[in-house]
Amino acid sequence: MSAPRKAVVTGGRGYLGSLVTRQLAEHGWSVHTVDNGLTSRQRITQPNVWHVDADVRDIGDWRGLLAGVDAVVHLAAVVGDPACDVDHDLAWETNYLATVRLAEACRAAETGRLVMASTCSTYGTSEEEPAGTGAPVRPRSVYALTKVHAEHHLLSQWQPGRAPCILRFATLYGLSPRMRFDLAVNLMTAQAVKEGRLCVYGGAQWRPFLHVADASAAVLASLVSGDPALPSIYNCGSDADNHRLIDVGRIIAREAGNDPELVVKPGNDERDYRVDFAPIRAELGFRPRYDLVSGVREIVAAIRGGHFPDYSAPAYSDYRLVRDAVAAEVPNATVRAPTTPVV
Repeated sequence: MSAPRKAVVTGGRGYLGSLVTRQLAEHGWSVHTVDNGLTSRQRITQPNVWHVDADVRDIGDWRGLLAGVDAVVHLAAVVGDPACDVDHDLAWETNYLATVRLAEACRAAETGRLVMASTCSTYGTSEEEPAGTGAPVRPRSVYALTKVHAEHHLLSQWQPGRAPCILRFATLYGLSPRMRFDLAVNLMTAQAVKEGRLCVYGGAQWRPFLHVADASAAVLASLVSGDPALPSIYNCGSDADNHRLIDVGRIIAREAGNDPELVVKPGNDERDYRVDFAPIRAELGFRPRYDLVSGVREIVAAIRGGHFPDYSAPAYSDYRLVRDAVAAEVPNATVRAPTTPVV
């Protein structure tokens, strides 16, 4: 019997990372996670998974994990506009500079495939046609800008046989072992079920959506089916789940089952984009198992089943966890308020 393939997953205890780690282990991989616990403090016990408490920015503390590794899945980041706006220096250090150092360490260790999580938010705004990966990027936030720079570094430094794969994820939603209720669909669904009222900010903007479990499956597809000889960028999502935010609110209001009030408020979020997901379907065979309706129903059932008695707790908000950590480290620091209500 051949030895199991080895992977390192940065941010492997997070909202997406906990599912990626689980799925890799279930498919026979030996997995080490690297996570500083800033927004993901729990550990998931599972065979063939080892958790390392370390910061992705301090690669000297865990560089030895890269020896003999077949794949590195780079998920560690300050994720989302509100969390990045707490401390721009922290966002740049984590999302960009740490990616540069990781790429250098992977080259030195001669690791296998490097897969990095990016975001469709890099498009900012799209014209009438859905944005493909060749479309101009128009980042509207520090979060998106850090990801654009990280992408550019990886694409400019790749080596034959060790080309990076960049996955630009649609806005995630759905249940995860490390749950978040600061994401648009998750938050609005919790509001609808628990408060009988949900808020949509703006409403006319287009956004693509993807269940977090399907995002995990896209990572696995990129390792199993991707070509490591050439760099690649894929939009990860489904053409069918490009939605206007007002329509997302209507879907949630309908599926909540208690006829919640749908409130539309003015929004200051300029992002407005539809995205083309055909290439990942054609080249990697990726097809999401969930659509928005089934994902919302899953969240509704979990909340009604008593799994999340207080969806507003700080543990479910990356913004609040980052804000509190920054405030604790620098007691007199000025912490920015979020510029957008949800991501």
